[in-house]
Amino acid sequence: MMKIRKWLMGALVAAATLPAATASAATGASVTNITANSLQLNWTLQPGEGVVTVYQNGSYLTTYAGNGMIVNGLTPCTAYTFTVAGDSGYGTTSAAATTLGCAPAPTAPSIAYTSSYSSINLSWTASNAVSYEVYRDNVLLGTTSGTSYTFGGTPSRAYAVRIVALNSTGQSASASITATTQAFLGTWTSALASGNIRVGGAWTNTSSVYGTSMNMTLYRVTSAGDVYVGSNSAYIGPGQTVGGWYNLASNQPSGTYKVVLTSDYAITSGATLGTY
Repeated sequence: MMKIRKWLMGALVAAATLPAATASAATGASVTNITANSLQLNWTLQPGEGVVTVYQNGSYLTTYAGNGMIVNGLTPCTAYTFTVAGDSGYGTTSAAATTLGCAPAPTAPSIAYTSSYSSINLSWTASNAVSYEVYRDNVLLGTTSGTSYTFGGTPSRAYAVRIVALNSTGQSASASITATTQAFLGTWTSALASGNIRVGGAWTNTSSVYGTSMNMTLYRVTSAGDVYVGSNSAYIGPGQTVGGWYNLASNQPSGTYKVVLTSDYAITSGATLGTY
């Protein structure tokens, strides 16, 4: 029994002389004297340690002897994490800081818009910002230093719009709105001889979900104003294109006529008025 006790005591003494895997080579990391481009990194060495390895944001920075150092060459208004590790396999100590030099934070943009059936025209105001990111349905469309932006769309469509304002040091503020395009509206005018009047063209439904109609309304243009003459419509299935000639009125006198085309989702690149 006495031999066993002596052996255990010897093992405990030997273990006490070995570095513990969880011990710290340096403790108490802290950051002081922060400027826009530098700071003082401090730590306390443990007995037996003379040299430490310093990491900046996870990357090797330097090997250093002592209890602290000045770190230069930093970027203004930037977050940094420093880790101090010993050379004998002991644990580490870390400290974090953000350098000075941040510009005044931007304000959230105040957004307004106008629209046609094919585009959204955005405008906004914000202070302390030097650039703006424009998102449509959470997809970045572009970045601009101005306070307006236009993007294309399809008729009667609601878009989620977000504007992110950024200042000179990368701080941001954002605002969001829902912007909606108008229904399609197009007008074509022609001088026609007397006869039956029709309109020709191809109509494309921009919706892949909903059916729609192209509505065609004919007016005679007079000095007293536009006079209703007749109308027609064509149904277009989801994602389809239809076209041809559509009769609008019979036995009309010669004159100037105007056709107005409207639709919730359908569009056309042009229309032609004619007689037959």
